[in-house]
Amino acid sequence: MPTTAWQELSQTPEEWDKLNYDDPRLDEFAGEVEKHYGLPQGVILALKNAGERTPSKASGRPTVSSAGARGIMQFTAPAIKDFPHDPNDPFQSIDAAGRYMRDRLKKYSGDVWAAIADYNGGYTQGNPVLHGQRPPAAETQAYLKRIYNYMNKRG
Repeated sequence: MPTTAWQELSQTPEEWDKLNYDDPRLDEFAGEVEKHYGLPQGVILALKNAGERTPSKASGRPTVSSAGARGIMQFTAPAIKDFPHDPNDPFQSIDAAGRYMRDRLKKYSGDVWAAIADYNGGYTQGNPVLHGQRPPAAETQAYLKRIYNYMNKRG
């Protein structure tokens, strides 16, 4: 995990619930993770900030989606197993997303959109995107659109 000024904060669970998902410290940490793992600028920030908004996410508390995805970066149990971290720690979760995207970018020969589709829905969504097709799941199609719009608004 990148060394940052927030290491102390990341080790205090009582502070985690006080952080809103768009806290500037988390946004800055997302940028550090992108640099650390050699990711395209803004991709982790987009995954973090353009995800589905839920009341619990808006409050900054760890969320659990209807699919069982947990924490600020919405990891499922299998992904947590493959990219170990405490999903309640937003810093560990952001770092795990960086590791996940680094791995997926290698898997998809650098195709960012295939990697993002995989992040949202697994290889059944990433492989079609890699081959120039739409992902089969409407949820992943909508997710890609939100990420695209978020990234374009930022610059």
